[in-house]
Amino acid sequence: MVDLPKLDLTGFTSVLAGFIFLATGLLMFINASNTVPDPVSPAVIKLLGVISVLVGVVLLASRDE
Repeated sequence: MVDLPKLDLTGFTSVLAGFIFLATGLLMFINASNTVPDPVSPAVIKLLGVISVLVGVVLLASRDE
């Protein structure tokens, strides 16, 4: 049998937070791309979405094994 690496609590929370930030950022960016600039500038929301995606990728890459 193959021994799989165990993911401790810190690694699991980093992966979970990474997926949440990644999904949130992508949804914010997609939603802002389809929004008409009425009271709020979609460029600000797009920037927040990109920053959230970057945070998610960093969290996924820096998980503790």
